[in-house]
Amino acid sequence: MIDTVHYSDVMEIESVVKKLESCEYAKDEFTHARHLAVAAWYSTHFPDQQALDKMRSSLLRFTKHHQVKGYHETITRFWLALVREFLRSCRVDSSFSERVNALIQLYRDKNVLFEFYSRDRVMSDHAREVWIEPDLKHLSNL
Repeated sequence: MIDTVHYSDVMEIESVVKKLESCEYAKDEFTHARHLAVAAWYSTHFPDQQALDKMRSSLLRFTKHHQVKGYHETITRFWLALVREFLRSCRVDSSFSERVNALIQLYRDKNVLFEFYSRDRVMSDHAREVWIEPDLKHLSNL
């Protein structure tokens, strides 16, 4: 199922961030679109390393809260890089919510990951624990 969502304003996006950080979402409620919105928020409000650190800590807190092993370092960093590059390419006169909506529309199918990574490579235990480079297409080809 493809996740469709539309944010009316920045306050709705900020609410998603706060709900993730406070573990208010049920496990299944934190959808791919919400992941993208949070990644966009962190990427816009913090330097790259701090955005990654915040995303990682929020996801680890969330998965621990729900008692699931769901955090994946390579996938997290991949999506942050895609989001960051997308946001850098947006028109400067567009609002943050417009950019996030466009981001979600463009990357609504999370399987775009497999344009960059072979399934075996990205789904490995090693990729879950540490960043590994894509093997099919480089991120610099965005």
